[in-house]
Amino acid sequence: MDTNFAKAIKENGIVKIKNFLTPEEIRRCIEIIKFYKAPKGDKNSFFVTNIKVFFIKLLKLEINKLKHSYELLQLKKSKKLDEIAKNFFNKKAKLSFIDGYFSKIEKKDIIPWHTDQAYSGKKKLEVKFNNPDIFYLKFFIYLTKVSSNNGCMSYIPGSHKIGYQIRKAIYCNEISYQPYWSLKDFRQIITDNYSYFNNTLGANVIEDFLVKTNFDETGQESSQFDYDAEAGTMVIFDEGGIHRGSKPTLNDRMVIRYLFDPILH
Repeated sequence: MDTNFAKAIKENGIVKIKNFLTPEEIRRCIEIIKFYKAPKGDKNSFFVTNIKVFFIKLLKLEINKLKHSYELLQLKKSKKLDEIAKNFFNKKAKLSFIDGYFSKIEKKDIIPWHTDQAYSGKKKLEVKFNNPDIFYLKFFIYLTKVSSNNGCMSYIPGSHKIGYQIRKAIYCNEISYQPYWSLKDFRQIITDNYSYFNNTLGANVIEDFLVKTNFDETGQESSQFDYDAEAGTMVIFDEGGIHRGSKPTLNDRMVIRYLFDPILH
């Protein structure tokens, strides 16, 4: 991996790589995703990544799923995604899962502005707080063209640093827990603990973020953080940053995701 990519992700939380897939690779991946036409989160959107699941699928004679999983694992290998993840984390990383999903044309966001690892909607007693250093690096490969208000990834650069500091502060019991999955709640936890984040991250970082995300308070649409992409483009990002999947208004959207997390021990 170009070390500049790793630096860009660590600094901004995201990097876009054009022409990551060849036209033939795009064609074959589209065939696989269209075979299932599974929406995001559907059980059929997930592919086999470990021996246990392999034997379960084998016993159920789900041969197509095994074949397609093998192809996607080979794609991961040929594109050296393991090496990219290792270079980013500066330690060994493991593939947690692969999924590929199909989003039909619609007039609402695939997923609204949010951050991951945020214990959404849970009470403190229900939560076991994770080590803040455990998070996913997501490889997001577009198989269809996306653009502003048409299924593209939107990501607020630098917000992953705030997300990490929130996770760390909660984990170390330096601030009180409150859910912060949505952008609204993310902003709220910052303002509720303004002095703490000012001291740890700096006033400029916090004020800049609050100004950039003021659109959420006013209810306005914001396209300034959109990442337009042609089919075959890959976006790699730190899931702790604020991001969304915009509404696919012009065409159906197909993507493949590889998720890696670091091995800490």
